[in-house]
Amino acid sequence: MSSLSIAFIIVGLLIVLIGYAFIYQALEKRRKQRQRLMAALKYRQRSFKRMLVSFPAGFLPKDLNLVVYQALIEAAEQLRRLEPKERAHKEEVALYSRELENIRQQDNSETVRLETVEQVVDLRRQLQDLNQYIAQQAERGTITKAQAQIHGAQIKRLILRISVDAYVLSARQAGDIGKVRLALHYYNLARKLLVRDNVRAHQQQIQQFDEVIKQLEEQLARDPTGEDAEPFESKEWETFGEEDESWKKKQLYD
Repeated sequence: MSSLSIAFIIVGLLIVLIGYAFIYQALEKRRKQRQRLMAALKYRQRSFKRMLVSFPAGFLPKDLNLVVYQALIEAAEQLRRLEPKERAHKEEVALYSRELENIRQQDNSETVRLETVEQVVDLRRQLQDLNQYIAQQAERGTITKAQAQIHGAQIKRLILRISVDAYVLSARQAGDIGKVRLALHYYNLARKLLVRDNVRAHQQQIQQFDEVIKQLEEQLARDPTGEDAEPFESKEWETFGEEDESWKKKQLYD
């Protein structure tokens, strides 16, 4: 075999090896992208399934309820395409599609009173995640900016409502153990949230708070040394109802 033939063989082998390396890198890159996509979809699915458990029946307005189920259907559809042999994805698409149709035929949300401060904290976190998802859908063009603004306003009202509920729950708990000054502190915080929102619909509740606050102030005036200053744990509620824009910027979903 001539030296020229050997050179051609070596060059050919090098070309094959380089081609194989490019193909391997492309396949590996595609595999990693698929894994990242599946991880993001499964994370979204877990998050929205948790919302179904966390949100009490009737808590969400119909529009937001539809968003939750549409997100679950979309995630299950994409997972079904990525894992066509996984039967659970197909079953979930069918299940959430049926639930979506049921919700479309239902009336709107109702007033749901929450029972514990811990429940309020969890719901607030879930609502923030939902708002983040809606904002990202608007950026991708899946929904319009106008729709995102409407949903955002609905979520803001819900967060306001449950924040007020949290203060009222804390005030009642303080009152039950004789901490009048702390109860007054929480009622003032609840009233502050409603006044700052500046919506006429809050006037009746503000008046109710005014009456309760007046009674507590009169009680303290009769016995000004009846209790110590507020305990440390009350301080963490000072900003519970404050609007925090930073969470809107977190990238929770791919």
